[in-house]
Amino acid sequence: MADKAYKTLQKAAGESVLQRVSAEDALKHLKDLLGDKRYDETEAAHVAALAACATNMRSFDAASWKTDVGYLAPFDSVTEDLRAKMEVASKPKEEVEEEDTEGVDLYKGAFSLAYGTLTLLRDAKMHLKRERFYGLLGPNQCGKTTLMRAIVHEQLEGFPKRDELKSIFVEHEIEEEEIGVQDDGFPILSVDKPGWWWVQHTCNE
Repeated sequence: MADKAYKTLQKAAGESVLQRVSAEDALKHLKDLLGDKRYDETEAAHVAALAACATNMRSFDAASWKTDVGYLAPFDSVTEDLRAKMEVASKPKEEVEEEDTEGVDLYKGAFSLAYGTLTLLRDAKMHLKRERFYGLLGPNQCGKTTLMRAIVHEQLEGFPKRDELKSIFVEHEIEEEEIGVQDDGFPILSVDKPGWWWVQHTCNE
């Protein structure tokens, strides 16, 4: 369970492993794009090697590809298409999450969530089981509160309504207070402390 949670946090933080692309893969894409056009095999291999190198360096600037990768004819006619294909090929493979078959489903579905004109979540997947505890983690302004309000106000498509499930969302504002000073003179504020500190502080104070 801990490993699964750690992988989820890594994925949310953008630490997914990008795919490395070989010159052979790039050459295959290049030949597919060229189709029946005549070209020199040595030059094609050279262009494919440049494309693979640029891809693995995560360099996808269109202008750079035109001047530094596919600058020879007839490769210059498919440079942009090749760049697009290589960018897609370098992206992390979508992980298939393990299906939790134990327990009774409370909610299982996908939804999108917006705050005004700002889209916070698009095609987000959520699977909740009855008699389980869940935590909602995320940086500031990512949509945690908006999601909870949407659940309470029955705005989340497919989520159980009030006649099936009682949803209560308790909002509160944490007052900011200075609790110390850093070595560089900047104040340490209570709102910057982790959750366990708040539990301890609430109990003791």
